[in-house]
Amino acid sequence: MIFKQDSPLLGFLIGFSIPIICYVLQLKFIPILIGHSFTDESMQLFSLVCNVPFLRYFLINLKFEKVGKGILFATFIYAIIWIYINQVSI
Repeated sequence: MIFKQDSPLLGFLIGFSIPIICYVLQLKFIPILIGHSFTDESMQLFSLVCNVPFLRYFLINLKFEKVGKGILFATFIYAIIWIYINQVSI
């Protein structure tokens, strides 16, 4: 099984795909559930936070440090992109 390997590439792929999936789910289901949508900035930030349970699962439960490092690296890349896109111009 591919998820039983300790590789940083697997972690990067997980860390890269989970925020995208979470963001798309928010775009589809939040307006249906509560009647309105949140701002793009808050939905993007929440999508980044969705990586935390996966990071914890691979680091704590499975003891896969390389996968955890890959997820963390993808999260940092997304965070830098989020800060760049949503910076307030002075």
